[in-house]
Amino acid sequence: MISPIFTTVVIGFLAIMIYMKSTTSRFNTGDEDLIEEESRANSVRKKSLKDLNYISIPYEKLPFVHLSPTEGDENSDENGTADRVSANTDDVLRQDENAILKLADSKIVNFTGISNTELKASYGAPNLTILTEYDQNYTALVRSLDSWGGHLLERGMTDDARKVLEFAVECRTDLKSSYLNLADMYAENFEFDKIDHLMEIAGELNSLMREPILRALKEKCNINKYV
Repeated sequence: MISPIFTTVVIGFLAIMIYMKSTTSRFNTGDEDLIEEESRANSVRKKSLKDLNYISIPYEKLPFVHLSPTEGDENSDENGTADRVSANTDDVLRQDENAILKLADSKIVNFTGISNTELKASYGAPNLTILTEYDQNYTALVRSLDSWGGHLLERGMTDDARKVLEFAVECRTDLKSSYLNLADMYAENFEFDKIDHLMEIAGELNSLMREPILRALKEKCNINKYV
C-alpha cells in the first residue's frame, strides 16, 4: 500500500517541476529575444556621427562672470557690473560656472530614453563608447545648468537664472526643478503662455520624468492663473 505521505510528496514534486518548467520557458522566450536583438546590434558596423544633434553651449548669452573683485570698484556702471563682480566671489556660483566651462571642448548629445542596444543598432557597436561619453556630457550639462539656475534664484538674480534655465529646457532637460523654477518666474510676470510652452516641451520628452513634470506644471499653471 502506497503511503499517503509518499503520494503527497510525489505530487508536490511534480507540481514544482511543472511550474519551474513553465516559468523557465516564459523567461527563456524573453531572454532569447533580447539576446538576438543584442546580437544583431553588436554586428552593426561603425557609422558616421556627423549628423547627430549636437548641443552647442551659447557661452556669450549665458551670465558668466569673468571680472575679478578688484575690477569692481573701477568698472561699476548702471548695468550692475559691481553686483555681478561681487557674485564672482561666490564659490558656489563659481563652481556652477566652471562645471559648464569644462564642457567647452566636449561633444554633447541627448540620448535620454535610448538604450545601449538601440544606440549600437543605429550607429554601430564600435561607436558605443564615444556615444556614451556624449550622453554623459549631456547629463553633466543639464545637471550643472539646473544647479546654476537654482543658485542664481536663491541669490535673487532672476534674470540670469531665467537665461540659464531657458537654455536647459531648450536642451530638453528632464529635471523637474528646472521646469518648475522657470514656471514660477513666468507666473510672477503673468506669462502663462510660456508655461503652456513648457508643457508642450515636457510632453515631447523621451523620459520617465515626462508625466511627473507635466503634472507639476499643470498644477502650477492652474493655481497661478487664478491667484
